[in-house]
Amino acid sequence: MKSNWIIDLPHSNLSFNIKYLNINVVTGFLKSFKLNLQTTGDGFGAVTNLLLTADIASVTTNHEARDKHLRSMEFFDAENHPDLKFEGISFEKQGLVPPSILSVYRKDYKLRGNLTIKGISRTVVLDGEFGGLATDTTGQKRAGFTLRGKISRKEFGLTWNEVTNSGKFILADQVDILGDLQLIKLM
Repeated sequence: MKSNWIIDLPHSNLSFNIKYLNINVVTGFLKSFKLNLQTTGDGFGAVTNLLLTADIASVTTNHEARDKHLRSMEFFDAENHPDLKFEGISFEKQGLVPPSILSVYRKDYKLRGNLTIKGISRTVVLDGEFGGLATDTTGQKRAGFTLRGKISRKEFGLTWNEVTNSGKFILADQVDILGDLQLIKLM
């Protein structure tokens, strides 16, 4: 039996962290995004048709001047590339190797997919943790996941940087991405 799931946006977030001046981390969020996926059977044993789209114009770091810069041509170029996309290729439960009786209790997954930013697509692998299934007070089935990964921003054409007076780059290349997602099963 196939089940369709959508994102519960008020109970979910997509964020990214990047080192700034090599001394601290700046965090940003994509406030507007959609996620649809399909599962077969109970739980999340087989996931298909996973598609996430995020509105680049919704990027925020809680600093308006920086957010405007991020949406500009020097970074995401929101005018010409309004969406970030992630299309799932595979979603695999990670068990113990060699398998044991404890494997069924593992909640770890690997999500492989094509991430597209600024029209540039790269295959990325995200580590996932299944938070579980629950039924809310209205009888709607929900599922929770946390996804983590790292990307090189330069591989997606996000190459803007400047050098400080001490000769160090302002921004690191590595970007940590995090998704805390709650899904709703469509009836």
